[in-house]
Amino acid sequence: MNEDNVKNLLEQVVNGNSDARESLIEHYRPFILKEASRVTRRFLEWGKDEELSVAILAFNEAIDAYCCNKGRFEPLARVVIRRRLIDFFRKSKSTVPTGELTENVSVEEDWEQGEREQEVIRYQNVLRFFNLDLMSVAGAQPTHMITRKDLQAVAMALASRTDLMHQLFRTGKLPKNELCRLTGKSGRVLERGRVYVIALAILLAGDEFPYLKGFVENIIGKGGES
Repeated sequence: MNEDNVKNLLEQVVNGNSDARESLIEHYRPFILKEASRVTRRFLEWGKDEELSVAILAFNEAIDAYCCNKGRFEPLARVVIRRRLIDFFRKSKSTVPTGELTENVSVEEDWEQGEREQEVIRYQNVLRFFNLDLMSVAGAQPTHMITRKDLQAVAMALASRTDLMHQLFRTGKLPKNELCRLTGKSGRVLERGRVYVIALAILLAGDEFPYLKGFVENIIGKGGES
């Protein structure tokens, strides 16, 4: 079941479709078992371990709390399952498994933190396609503000053209000729700024990386001061 199917079922649940809720729970039973076992740090069995009953209730809570226009569902479900199991351990005066979250942080904050972490991981995976990593991207940021603004303009031009982004991912190379025509920048400038332009364009094109994209757009909006 892909994410679109999940969102469709979640929307049906909001509209009162109990069958959609049951379909979600059935589909996510392996996920619930895995997350509960990870929190408890031991193997759990359906119908035997109370922790799984707590996890099912938590999953239902996540379904009710989820807002379809924000983030992905699984990170929220993971957070709520973890939170409710920790509450269960505390109320039963059991020891909270070492390494699990104990800070007084809201589910919303914890969810958003998890979303940001997952987004960075996805971004790193995309960078690997171009033989890049976060360290090389950080090191490629131009120190001169004028150069940085020029390359940001190139990245925005690239990100705005679906055909050029497809070419970038198909070849692994900047479509320099087209970008030179679009921006008036020289091929030499583009070659020197290749890493920076690719890293920015990936974030600016589409909505796959909303947190990182928002951060970058904020910097560009301030004139590239960071």
